[in-house]
Amino acid sequence: MKKNKLYSLALSIVVAFGLWVFVVSNVSQGDDTTFYNIPVVMEGESVLNERNLMITSVSANTVSLHLSGTRSDLSKVDSSNILVKVDLSKIYEPGEKIALSYTPSYPGTVSSDAFVVENKNPASIYVNVDYRRNKEIPVQIKFTGTRSENCIYDTDNVVLDNTTVTVVGPAAVADRIEYAVIEVDLTNRTESISESFRYTLCDGEGNPVDAEQITTNVEEIRLDMQIQRIKVLTLTANVVYGGGATEKNTTVDIEPKTIRVSGSEAALADIGDTYSVGTINLSELEKSPSELKYAIALPEGVTNQTGVAEVTVTVRFTGLRIREFTIDNITSINVPEGMEAEIISANLTVKVRGPADEIDRLTEEDIFAVVDFTGAEAGTATYKASITFREGFSNVGAMKAGSVSATLQAAGG
Repeated sequence: MKKNKLYSLALSIVVAFGLWVFVVSNVSQGDDTTFYNIPVVMEGESVLNERNLMITSVSANTVSLHLSGTRSDLSKVDSSNILVKVDLSKIYEPGEKIALSYTPSYPGTVSSDAFVVENKNPASIYVNVDYRRNKEIPVQIKFTGTRSENCIYDTDNVVLDNTTVTVVGPAAVADRIEYAVIEVDLTNRTESISESFRYTLCDGEGNPVDAEQITTNVEEIRLDMQIQRIKVLTLTANVVYGGGATEKNTTVDIEPKTIRVSGSEAALADIGDTYSVGTINLSELEKSPSELKYAIALPEGVTNQTGVAEVTVTVRFTGLRIREFTIDNITSINVPEGMEAEIISANLTVKVRGPADEIDRLTEEDIFAVVDFTGAEAGTATYKASITFREGFSNVGAMKAGSVSATLQAAGG
């Protein structure tokens, strides 16, 4: 009997101790804890945007809370699952250091009234609010560096994929921004540019603006600009000597003698250092001096930078005379086999040119016309005659000769 009483007494003590531990651990309201670095969550920013307002600064992004409650509830929370919410929808106009209260929010496993907030640090959240500005600004290009003297930089015809930038941010900052500046360093640039560049937001005096609170619609702007190499091109003419005109008694002057052209390395390599403006057949020129005009038609990919579109070629003859003869000494050569040729024209008028002493001695008997029937077909046609001279008149040449009429038919026909 005595043993049973002792057992019952011991059991009662154990149960009582267990209940005491449970109450102390889970039910006691006297426990408290400080939680640090609890994040601040802003609510109602969309409402603020609708009012054309925006937050420019916040006094604190985290807070500390000293909470009291049961040990059971306190054990369920920490700094990572407690949120502090600030309601921005109560702001209706801009201002500085606007005080906003905040309320803690606990995880779903804890009742919203489970704790007593013994202390907040800081007690309030202060915000600066400004009007929200949205504006477009032009893009400007600033070229820097040393440019090569052998290149031309087409800075007047630069192409940008965006000629304006949209900036959004607080009015105090956005109102200072006047344009976006792209800086392009042309040092050692000899090839055309097609690249994307970052830009700097600047005020009206060109000073950079602190744009940390500014957002833009693009981060980079693509720029395309042509850079071409420049070279001096010597102009020439393709001269065909004849009619008594030779290199010794003829001068050919071209004005201008050179032009400056630009183009890619490949295009300038193809054109070389000289360019012929045209062909001059001296046997067709009588007047001395003769002035001929030629348009400068450069190949594709090469640009004339001088602005001169036409050249003048002046031809002068020295010590030459011109005489006209009528000759009847006309012969045929290279008549096709089985065919015979009949010269219909009785005579031919020929202009000849040469040194005065030879021209004075020249007679009709010293001039011969030859008609070449190579490849000719049967029938009557006109043929160009080649003019030759008797020995002793090597410096004389024919300028103009008329055509000869002739009939080509089968032999014995």
